[in-house]
Amino acid sequence: MTDHLLLLIAFAFFVSVVFAVLQRDEPRAQVRLGAMLFGAFVAAAVILGWLMYALPL
Repeated sequence: MTDHLLLLIAFAFFVSVVFAVLQRDEPRAQVRLGAMLFGAFVAAAVILGWLMYALPL
């Protein structure tokens, strides 16, 4: 069975790779930007998930 968190991490990884390759020319800068974007995507999704969890249905 697929977990939502696993899908989130896979999506964040692939989007981060594409954005980093399109935005930077040097491989070192691509890796740095990709890592920062990946962390930001995952952190934002987890934080927003916890905030929405507290909202009543």
